[in-house]
Formats: sequence, C-alpha cells, structure tokens
Amino acid sequence: MEAGASPPSEAPKQAPFRITDVSTDRDRIDPVSGERVSIGYAIDAAAEVVLEMYDGRDALIYRSDPVQVEPGPHALGWNGHDASGEPVPSEAYHYVIRASSAAGEVVHDLTDSTGSEALLAHEPVWDAASGKLRFRLDHPARINVRFGLMDGPYVRTVVDWVARDAGDHELAWDGWDASRVMNLARHPMISPTVRAYTLPHNTVFVGEDADQVRFVAMRPLGTRDRKEKPQKTRMFFHADQPLETRGDVPVELTLLGDFERDEQGRHVVSGMVPVRLDVPADVRGRVLERRFEPVFFTDGIFVFETEVGVLPMTWNWDSTVVNPGEHYLTANIRGYEGNYGTATLRVWVEPAAGDASAVPTTEAAP
Repeated sequence: MEAGASPPSEAPKQAPFRITDVSTDRDRIDPVSGERVSIGYAIDAAAEVVLEMYDGRDALIYRSDPVQVEPGPHALGWNGHDASGEPVPSEAYHYVIRASSAAGEVVHDLTDSTGSEALLAHEPVWDAASGKLRFRLDHPARINVRFGLMDGPYVRTVVDWVARDAGDHELAWDGWDASRVMNLARHPMISPTVRAYTLPHNTVFVGEDADQVRFVAMRPLGTRDRKEKPQKTRMFFHADQPLETRGDVPVELTLLGDFERDEQGRHVVSGMVPVRLDVPADVRGRVLERRFEPVFFTDGIFVFETEVGVLPMTWNWDSTVVNPGEHYLTANIRGYEGNYGTATLRVWVEPAAGDASAVPTTEAAP
C-alpha cells in the first residue's frame, strides 16, 4: 500500500480527544538490514500513547513502551521485531495506536473498517515457456492461486492466502499437480484462478514476498478486539475465516486392496476398483465441520460427485469403461466455505478376465 495519510480514528462522538493525520513513511521494511517504519500521527490532548503490532491472526506480537505526549504531531516507530526481540517472518502486519488519559481512551485501528473486500486480479496470464503466472493487483491483498483444467479438476494450489502489495506480480509454477504425477504446464486446457481480499489500510509489509503464510514463534501477548463477524457463514468468503485455517487442505487418495505396482510405480487394476478419499487427521474435523462435496475425475473428465461428503469415503471406480492402459484418477474436495483439496493417482488398467472386446492398451494424456 502507498505510504501516506489514513482516515481519522473511528472515535465515539463523546471521545475525550482525537488521533488524526496518521501516516507511514514507508509500506515495507527489512528488519535484518535495520530498517524501521515511522508512523506519524497528531493528537489534540495530552495522553499516554502505545504502538501495537498484530499479525494476520490478530495476535499481538509487539507493544511499545508507553510514551507521554503533549498535543501536536508525533511519531512512533517499529523495527520489524517481535516482543522477544526476534525479527518477524516475512508477512503483512497491521498497527494500532492506543492513547489514554484520565479522560478516557481512544484507539486508532483500521483493521476492521478497511480491507477484507473481494479484489479482482487483473490480466492473469499463464506463460508456459517461462513457467510464470503474471497478474496485477490494484490494492495490497492476500491471494490464493490455483491451477486447474477448464471444465475439469482443480490440480494444484500454488500459494495460499499469502500477502502481496499492489502492483504487477509474477508467480512461478513448475507445472506439477499436487501429487506430482502429472505435469500440466503445457496442457492446452490449463487455467489459473487468482482470488484476492484486500488488506487493511494500516498494513506494513516485512521482508520479501513469502510463498506461504508464516507466524511469529513467540507466544502472542494477546489478541486484538475485533468487530463482530457476520453471524451467517458466507459461502466462499475466505476473509471471514481465521487466517490460520483459511487455506486449502491436503488430500489422501489411495486404493483399497492388494494391487501390484509396475516398474513405473503405477497400480495395476482391473474391474471394480475401490478408491479411498481422506484428509490428514489434523484437518479432518475442520473439513467435516465446514462441509464439502467430493468430486472425481478420470483423465480430467468428470465421472462422479456427491453433495454430502464424509471422511473417509470410498468410491468404486469401474475401470471397464475405459480402455486398457494408463489412466489418471483425480479427486477434488470442494468445501462449501471455499477450502479445496486435490490428489491424483496414476494407474494401469488391465482388461478384465474374459473381456474379449478390449482394445489395445494406451497411454492416457493427463
């Protein structure tokens, strides 16, 4: 976000004093090289002032020593370190100015009144030759980037609600799906999806752009008082979810039974094949609570879904409906609150016993 002025603090009409003209001298700092951000403000009464820094969980990771100030312009500074003195991970943080006196307290906090709006990423273009996705953001935001096949399965989450500043961006993808069994970089139907939610105006970036969300190691000093969230869950509105559980989920896709593997590691199957879908135990409760639908594909073509998902679940795949040879089984978990997951198995189908109608074996294109 551009360093500069932000709106006055949202103080009640009978507030004892006001904090105004809040601005930062920069929007990004590197704590390793000794950089610091200066947050200027004006106050119209004598008060004791404290600067607080929060991470994306609304966890308090730094609080300055209180300073007594007189009416007029002032500044507070932060060097990108947490309360234990360690540099914080490369991430987006937000600041809060808290001022108090015998007359009462005023808090300048734009976290809830700005940000968390759906944002359109402009001109997302996948360049297979360079392995780069290019797009532009008009506002600092958290972004989720997925790749999938048009009219087919989603195959990979590349970044999951990481923070990015406004401007032009490039994101590398090696073309491999989440299970690393298909390289789809040059597939004619590959399509990127960029979802974004704006960051609040009181954001400060620390370090370089990170490829995953990270939190400080220290135990937080507390949590920020938040405005009430909507009582009714909004479908696919990720900004309503806590950042630490906002992301997509890993998926476990296995075959039930004693299937041999060939020299390429493919399961050799025939007839009816029981396919087991599950997620790791540490995320299963969240996936079930938020509800989801499982969707299955063969070689990128939809074959089965059910609107009520259970875990673990078994789908019986009839391999006799495809030609003998190599095939790809992909499962998608599509959470009703927008959390997705994907996994793919590569199998080799042998003709079922007594099937005289089988055509010659083929290698399936992923």
